[in-house]
Amino acid sequence: MEAAAAFALYAAGSYAVLQRVNSEVSAPYMDEIFHVPQAQRYCAGDFATWDPKLTTPPGLYLASLALRFGQPCTLRLLRLTNWLLSLLLFWTVHSLVTTLHRRLPPMHAGAATLVLMLFPVSFFFHHMYYTDTASLLCVLLAYTLSLRGQHAAAAAAGLAALWMRQTNVVWVALIGALAAVRVLQMRGFGGAADMQLVQLGRGVVACWRPIARVLAPYAAVVTLFGAFVVANRGIVLGDRANHQAGTHVPQLMYFYAYLGAMAAPTVAYESRGLVHTVMRRPVRNLLAGGMVAAIMTIGVRWFTVEHPFLLSDNRHYPFYLWKNLFRRHWLARYLAIPAYACSMRAVHATLRAPPLWQLAWAACTAAVLVPSPLLEFRYFTVPFFFARLHMPLALSARTAAELVGYVLINAATIWMFLNRPFTWDSEPGKLQRFMW
Repeated sequence: MEAAAAFALYAAGSYAVLQRVNSEVSAPYMDEIFHVPQAQRYCAGDFATWDPKLTTPPGLYLASLALRFGQPCTLRLLRLTNWLLSLLLFWTVHSLVTTLHRRLPPMHAGAATLVLMLFPVSFFFHHMYYTDTASLLCVLLAYTLSLRGQHAAAAAAGLAALWMRQTNVVWVALIGALAAVRVLQMRGFGGAADMQLVQLGRGVVACWRPIARVLAPYAAVVTLFGAFVVANRGIVLGDRANHQAGTHVPQLMYFYAYLGAMAAPTVAYESRGLVHTVMRRPVRNLLAGGMVAAIMTIGVRWFTVEHPFLLSDNRHYPFYLWKNLFRRHWLARYLAIPAYACSMRAVHATLRAPPLWQLAWAACTAAVLVPSPLLEFRYFTVPFFFARLHMPLALSARTAAELVGYVLINAATIWMFLNRPFTWDSEPGKLQRFMW
């Protein structure tokens, strides 16, 4: 499927979903009740009033202000903002696919882009007025510009990403670090797949000037963010009581299981040789696996966090996952540890990236997720895209299975959202809806 055909298919299908959402959910829903009024204040020229319940910067509202084309900022138009941004996201993802997988034929690249654009969690929020689409777009745009060597532009996109969500500073730092590593590789300090820490150290000393030039734009963005944190006395803008950082170690385990499940056809196929690898050195690998399992057990036992929202808000799917699995029996969270360990090993076996890249990506994923006390699948989107873009994307039975799976999941979750509303006794007559 050529890129233009994939784009037309995505745009038509997504716009149909947007129209259905607007038809069935004609009032702001869930977090939209905070985002929509704030955007409308901006559209009216009121930049001084700020809802203290909002935790993220005003980047999305400024984007809506720029894209409204003189029209009033109705709910429909604001949701249209995200849909338009998703169209830009399509071409940004396509650019990354063709850059990272240069040997992919155009038909394969178009199909791979369509698969990624239909990733269920991000696809759902392309049709709501949330910050997720704009955040993902800015981060991936920064990455693609960096891969092209346009570091000032990449840093500018990274700065825009910080106006969407504060935790994107971690991804800006990752993009800058990867750019520095590419400088070292271009100067002969380690190949793309075998750079070691010793080579890295030698290269930094020998090439500090070009590295400094590459890192300067990204460092400026990170420094500006640091100044914001000092001035703001924290990362979160509002509602700090419900958004306090913690040490939620199992978040990283949940993410690996989630990534393994959402890319299951590819991960299962690409990691199929792991059993033979383990059996070649059974004692060594069993000891290593035991150590990983022990560390995970400690994480689950002493660092599991049950956020009040997770336990009380039955509009989100994680509520049912937690209630029906992890709260069913106290052993359940420990019985999941082998699945976490296998998912982690399988994911890293599937990634087509150097060990240093994988280590940096895992560290940044942990830096974003572990401080968050709330289990919410939206928070997994950016690290998922980084990982999936570095896995095999050639058109095959595996990517076809992912495509079919994503379409079915999207159909089910959007149908549930639109057609299975319910009410709470505490808010009679007000419809609640299932969502990610």
